[in-house]
Amino acid sequence: MNYMKHLSISILAILIVFDISAQNKKSVEAYYITAPLKIDGILDEPVYRNALPAKDFVQLQPYNGKPSLQPTEAYFFYDQTAIYVGALLHDNKPDSIFNYLTERDNIGMSDYFGVYLDPYNQGQLAYGFFITPAGVQVDIKAIKSDGDNEDGNWNAVWESKTQITKEGWTVEMRIPFSALRFSDKTVSNWGVNMFRNIRRYNSNNSWNFVDRKVSGFIHQEGQLTGIKDIKSPARLSFSPYIASYFQPNNSSGASKFLYKGGLDLKYGINDAFTLDMMLIPDFGQIQSDDQKLNLSPYELYYDEKRQFFTEGTELFQRANIFYSRRIGASPKFPADNKLTDNEIITYSPSENQLVNATKISGRTDKGWGIGLLNAMSLTSNAILKDTLTNIARNVIVQPFTNYNVAVIDKSLKNNSYISLINTNVSMANNPFHANVTATEFQIRDNSKTYVIKGKGGISSRGDSIMETGYYGSLTVEKNKGQFNWGLNEYFYSDKYNPNDLGYIQRNNQVNTEVWLFYQIIEPFWILRECQGDIFGAYDRVYNPSTLFDNEFGYDLFIQFKNNYSLSSSGKYSTNQFDYFEPRVTGRYYQNPQNLNLSFNLNTDQRKQLNFGIQYIYATQPLINHSTHETSLSCNLRMGQRFNFNYNIDMNNSLNEHGFVDLSENKDSIVFAKRDVSTLVNTFSTSYIINNKTSLSLRARHYWSGVENNQFFLLQSNGLLTNNSEYSENQDQNYNAFTVDMIFRWIFAPGSELSLAWKTASYSNENKVVYNYMSNFQKAWLNQTNSLSLKVLYYVDVNSFKKKKT
Repeated sequence: MNYMKHLSISILAILIVFDISAQNKKSVEAYYITAPLKIDGILDEPVYRNALPAKDFVQLQPYNGKPSLQPTEAYFFYDQTAIYVGALLHDNKPDSIFNYLTERDNIGMSDYFGVYLDPYNQGQLAYGFFITPAGVQVDIKAIKSDGDNEDGNWNAVWESKTQITKEGWTVEMRIPFSALRFSDKTVSNWGVNMFRNIRRYNSNNSWNFVDRKVSGFIHQEGQLTGIKDIKSPARLSFSPYIASYFQPNNSSGASKFLYKGGLDLKYGINDAFTLDMMLIPDFGQIQSDDQKLNLSPYELYYDEKRQFFTEGTELFQRANIFYSRRIGASPKFPADNKLTDNEIITYSPSENQLVNATKISGRTDKGWGIGLLNAMSLTSNAILKDTLTNIARNVIVQPFTNYNVAVIDKSLKNNSYISLINTNVSMANNPFHANVTATEFQIRDNSKTYVIKGKGGISSRGDSIMETGYYGSLTVEKNKGQFNWGLNEYFYSDKYNPNDLGYIQRNNQVNTEVWLFYQIIEPFWILRECQGDIFGAYDRVYNPSTLFDNEFGYDLFIQFKNNYSLSSSGKYSTNQFDYFEPRVTGRYYQNPQNLNLSFNLNTDQRKQLNFGIQYIYATQPLINHSTHETSLSCNLRMGQRFNFNYNIDMNNSLNEHGFVDLSENKDSIVFAKRDVSTLVNTFSTSYIINNKTSLSLRARHYWSGVENNQFFLLQSNGLLTNNSEYSENQDQNYNAFTVDMIFRWIFAPGSELSLAWKTASYSNENKVVYNYMSNFQKAWLNQTNSLSLKVLYYVDVNSFKKKKT
């Protein structure tokens, strides 16, 4: 299972930065060594005595730019295979170091040290290698984009070791050149910056000064000098896997064994570009989606969790037209449409089977970024059965499908860029075709105070008749300093539809938004920092060109010196002319004005026991509708290895008005006044045996009950009139229950064994049950289970070369 990587207080969440002139950049020299260092966390080799370290770290938080509260020294060396980093992290209270064991790629609440390397020294792309005192590795790729983005799904294979001493703690890293992309120039200076977090002070620190008042942090790096006469190594690795699944009591009533095998391959085409290929992929051990009851007219969005589609895909996110969950999703053509008289569906696949996926991506030293992605899914068939003759037949619900994405991106001066991207979906022996082409650009001035950003695209989809739509957006903003502002305008035509390989919640809209933002990053009074914004938006429908609504709101975040935090947001919307809720083109619902307020309080997350509480209130006085939502979370760390988290969310919406039914000819649109209650319990825990072995458990039960109290007919003027004749039962009682338990052992660099137990249960009935235990028992009894074992072994061709020599 690939967990989402994060720094507990993400570097990106706190780095809002500006341009620093070259003469203010620090530099440190990397020294060539003829024998590799022993990676043991003990800095006792003679080369350390002859090298000059990088030192004099400064604070990011709380006092930006002031000297770090504890000194740090970092050394750099290299040979023909790798770059080495050794660091002394002095601490006058080593027994106060936050030294928790966590799973790989999750720093949690530990202290940490990390280095970002930018081999092309362009301030556009940097590779991050972070380590905690307990030896937990985290690797991150930072990409210059709309701001800077950290890709925590990127994975590298590298060595590290830490030691806690009476003077603090030490780090040694060996980062193979095969994990990086760099130019073959004889002499080159790399960009570099280092970060250290000292949790007991809640203090983040960097080697090269990073000012928090502006946008982007990569270009605020220092210089790593002295690297010369190195060549890119052969970059070829492959990871074969085998997996076995046991499913007791499946739909046929019998237990079932499944066996799978496949291969992941990485090949460095040259010093800039890498090919990633996945043959017969297996995603059976990824975390279950948090499914919920959807009463809205919009499709729910679920995060991508499959590693191949989350790692190294930053280029493919340009212009917001690619949503990788479409690849291998549920079949496009419902089996219901193929039913004849007396037929029923006895089997319908929930997803399309991927057979392979390939991507090529990289960036040259001239600033050109290129990405290509292709994936293929096999033909999906449903089984229909005639209830009179018992004859079954197969019907195609999605033919063999080809998915393609291509993008080209050019870095410009002042951390600006421009890009072009295309997505394409085609099917074998089927005329359906979907194509979207879009562009995105960002232009900054020399001082990096102001920025102009834009996006635009055109979609074309259909079979014999193609439907074409388009969208565009333009933003002007100031994002440097304490006071910032922005103006944004965007539109989506009523025919724009990228959803065959992208995601957009709704089209047919025109929006103008303006905002003002203010921040104070230095501690004062009882506050550690605070920031807030106010905004206003004018929304219209694209077709017909008419008002949708007006919105006004605010956001506020405050962190206190005791490290408690308080946040609040609010939004007022005028009467809406909602053309989406009725589900019929051209019809609209006059949704009365509404007010939404939220408040969130979190205690000090560094404490072993910490809490969070959130309260949301929404009201529409004209229809006597109100919503009260309360969320409580508790996190407990016991010792170095055990972590427990519990979250409960309670939502009660009274007198909510919404769509429930539609007549066959679409003339009669039925709405209801309803009460909607939702209760979600989520429990997760982990026990970390060591920094390579862990056991985790996550269980979630979601219940939502919808009780309709009165029905209405929607009139042509958007108002509702009583409908006493409608008598169908549209109540709903929805349960979703999932459990994911995974044992993970990284038995060699890049290689792992995982044993997973997963259970899932989903049900929806038309009688609301308010007894929680009855709902939970029902979900527990109707579950499906699977037990899987997967072994993945990483092989790097460079390891064979070492053995030969």
